[in-house]
Amino acid sequence: MDSKTLILALVPVILAGVFIHAVNAAIQQNSDGPRWWLAGTATHGIGLGLISLRGVVPDALGVVLGDMLAAGGFIIMLEGVARFAGGRVPRWQSGGLAALMVIGFPAFTWGLDSAALRFAVFGLGVIIPNLLMLPYLSVIGRRDGQPGVRLLRYTIYYFVASLAVICAGVLLFDPELPSVLAPNQMVAIGILSLTVVETNLVFGFVLLSAGHSASVLRRAALTDHLTGLPNRRAFEALVHRVFCEAATAGRQSALAVFDVDHFKRVNDTHGHDVGDAVLQHVAQVLNGEIRDTDHVARLGGEEFVALIHAGAQASVGEIADRVRQAVEDAPFVRDGQVIAITISAGLVAVNGDEPSLTRLFKRADEALYEAKGAGRNRVILAAA
Repeated sequence: MDSKTLILALVPVILAGVFIHAVNAAIQQNSDGPRWWLAGTATHGIGLGLISLRGVVPDALGVVLGDMLAAGGFIIMLEGVARFAGGRVPRWQSGGLAALMVIGFPAFTWGLDSAALRFAVFGLGVIIPNLLMLPYLSVIGRRDGQPGVRLLRYTIYYFVASLAVICAGVLLFDPELPSVLAPNQMVAIGILSLTVVETNLVFGFVLLSAGHSASVLRRAALTDHLTGLPNRRAFEALVHRVFCEAATAGRQSALAVFDVDHFKRVNDTHGHDVGDAVLQHVAQVLNGEIRDTDHVARLGGEEFVALIHAGAQASVGEIADRVRQAVEDAPFVRDGQVIAITISAGLVAVNGDEPSLTRLFKRADEALYEAKGAGRNRVILAAA
């Protein structure tokens, strides 16, 4: 089958890709990535359409502009992947790739008319953006999961390897190639590979979007909407795993339930908006004081919970009291008004003999009530 027929066979694939990207972009309105993928696919498709019209339209359109757009579509897709990962393609990279095409295609059309060298420039203009996608895909994979990332990564490996071999084969064995539309088995294989790549890219990008949406929903289900801390569901899932690790390591650990003292008075005196702001303030202090090895979450209302591990220099009781003191030392301030905030805490030791989270919560609550009854703003360790 000749190259022109193969290029025309790509049209339905690209049109389907444009439609899918358009729908995806309409759904994923909070992300720039799908819009860039749509623009890149459309640009690439227009370029291939111009290439298929060589001999019908002037060389400035069919050769130079067609090659620029067909290869340039991948630069646009690269920018979409970068933005989807939360970054941007450095200007020197995108500018360098654009310069390669703006200089290379006219030079090997009107300066030195060489279809083989133009094909090599096209290969570089496609291979480099695809390779530059890989670091951004790693970021997306760590954030959202791997299914779409794996499909795109393996597609890029295949595409880069096959295109590099085909470009090298054209330069070595057919340097006098008159046109990419001329009968050439290696070029035909390259265009056929492009059909597979186009399909995989479309579905890979859609999988990225689906993975991101699922990741956002998972995080929302496990995050307290007011404070941004993990919620009780997330905390319980976490501590079941940590309990096992702590028992194996023989570390002293404790479950601490913190409660904001006289919180109802804050709501009644200053309003619920101030009460919410106070909870956010306390959450920020707790999160700042809890070490990387420990974990804190909001149980609900004015209650917070933490899993604390003893350190080389401090016991769990000393760490919990340091957290309590940090809240006392950081009053809430709004519009010049200072509101003193204190917390009480009930602390229960965690050991391998008592892994029941329900039982631990009950004992920590009992110690918390004892701290409240003893005058608040203190930490009480539950009896063994």
